[in-house]
Amino acid sequence: MTAEPPILPQDPTDNDKKVWEYHMADILKSEHILQSNLNNMFAILMSLCDSDMKSSDYTQMDDDLDTLKLLATIKKLIYIGGTHELNVHHNKAMAHMSLMNLFQDRFQDIQEFQDQYIAIHKICDELGLNFGCCTEDAKAMLKEEENESPTTAQIKKVLDKIENEHHAIIFLYKADKARYRKYVKQLEDSMLEKKKDPFPKSVADACQILAGSQNVL
Repeated sequence: MTAEPPILPQDPTDNDKKVWEYHMADILKSEHILQSNLNNMFAILMSLCDSDMKSSDYTQMDDDLDTLKLLATIKKLIYIGGTHELNVHHNKAMAHMSLMNLFQDRFQDIQEFQDQYIAIHKICDELGLNFGCCTEDAKAMLKEEENESPTTAQIKKVLDKIENEHHAIIFLYKADKARYRKYVKQLEDSMLEKKKDPFPKSVADACQILAGSQNVL
């Protein structure tokens, strides 16, 4: 981001000119330092990259010292396992397995576990993996609200809500059972008694509730 240059007033005084020159010199110095830092960061990051990273775009990125493009390419590599799409199905399966095999460690902080869960969830989103999403379920929910002809935007909003609730429930069951099973059991009992839906509506809500829970055994 580049700072806005100062505006020199019309018919400036000598003092106005000196103030303007001072601010311009400060901006130019900051821009020079920023560009130098970006170039240094590019060199450090590229030195850590393997042959997958140094693809056909490498020469152009190296010539331009384009740090932002390099970071975008690294992000793509992390999410899809390469700069091509030959491994998409494999990567989706691996992301799904990572999510399903993830459980909170015995002494792991619940906030740290939430960050870990959300990071894998984001990878799944990037790969186009959706969980708990069913258009018919969304339409049924809207119908209960007397919306017989929902728009695409309304359906998407409900689908997002359904997926958030889906992940909140999964997160609860992946949390450390030794610490939180009493709370989860209370939710299950409420569900069986057909009380109002007792489950939290997002991973953040579930994490907040568990963090305040005193169910450690």
